[in-house]
Amino acid sequence: MTTDQRDAGATGERPMPSRHAWDELLTALSHDESVLVRTLERIRSDVPGYEAVPDGALRFSVRRNIGLSIRAVRAGEHPRPEQLDEAAELAAERHAQAVPVGSVLAGFRACMSVILHRILELAPRAGIPPAEVLVSSTVLWALGDAFSARAVAVYQEKDVAGLLADSERRSEWIGQALTAAMEPSDLRQGAALYDVPVSQPVRAMVVHAAPGAEGQRTSRLQDWAERAGVRVLTTVRGQALIGILLGVPARGVQPEKLTIGLGADVLLDELPASFDAASSAVHAAQRVGWAGVVDPETLSWRMAVHTSPETTTLLAERYVAPLEGTGEFGDHVLEAVEAYLSHRLSIPLAAHSIPVHVNTLRYRLQRFSQLTGADLGDTGTLVELSWVFAARGGDAPRALENGVS
Repeated sequence: MTTDQRDAGATGERPMPSRHAWDELLTALSHDESVLVRTLERIRSDVPGYEAVPDGALRFSVRRNIGLSIRAVRAGEHPRPEQLDEAAELAAERHAQAVPVGSVLAGFRACMSVILHRILELAPRAGIPPAEVLVSSTVLWALGDAFSARAVAVYQEKDVAGLLADSERRSEWIGQALTAAMEPSDLRQGAALYDVPVSQPVRAMVVHAAPGAEGQRTSRLQDWAERAGVRVLTTVRGQALIGILLGVPARGVQPEKLTIGLGADVLLDELPASFDAASSAVHAAQRVGWAGVVDPETLSWRMAVHTSPETTTLLAERYVAPLEGTGEFGDHVLEAVEAYLSHRLSIPLAAHSIPVHVNTLRYRLQRFSQLTGADLGDTGTLVELSWVFAARGGDAPRALENGVS
């Protein structure tokens, strides 16, 4: 090997005689239809995933790859991924045709293999030294590495973009299905995509997180769904997490630090009505201090506490305002009345729950009647007091006990 040849192997530059021989070889190679034919045959027979790629498109991309390979060998330099716009264009085309990235890389390697094999055939006839052929082979494999890196990066970008686009479409469909009348065809198309039944009942849901748990509301909801044996599809609208409940939640299974308002069981095209009920339920639950899984049936008359603040004001004036000047004693009196109502008008149970002596509880109930004029034996009075304490958020524990069936 001459000094010039050793230098060529180190730098990629070729001595003048070899340079002329390489120019002729590569020019001939660019017009060699056998390279195109062999590459097409290898891709069609050996590389899966190209079934949907038309012959014309595949022929065009193979010609482009051959040209790219010839330019790399002619330059004698190792290309960098960011220089290979051809790789980006090809990857984008094949991604759109659903060709796996592994097949794209295999197809390019097949092309380079055919080219290298053809170079090995022609180089001895052109008088090109083996050392220079070896250098050119390393350039081709470096090209393959750079091509792979650029193609994989494009696929990753496309996959991420596709996932984001799918997520946006899914979110938009959920929001439209819950809050607006959709075209029946659009509604059913989304239902098919997201596996939502059209002939079985579903329920709308609105989720509120306890203070400090807002950042975990989605994960907490998914945890509840798994434990309750249901599936949920959700999206964010403003500050709310809304969604569709599929299945019947197991009774007694409650979420952690969440209030989940559910609407009625309805068919898919009736979801907006169910969503309105779920929204009202979660707002009513927040108003009366309930948490867990709630719906209008569970909340019962408490739904009205949220929708009729005028009634709350009137009853508070009647039963709470007269105690405002009594200081801490007034708080104790209200506590006694609330315990009395919560324990089915049982003085012993109510006294034990606070806890105070039964005579103390009787005294406080008597003072309440004296200060407010309330008759604790009257059914109407008991209903009104229940309203007052619900509005004060006083009966929250029973919500977790009852749950939603």
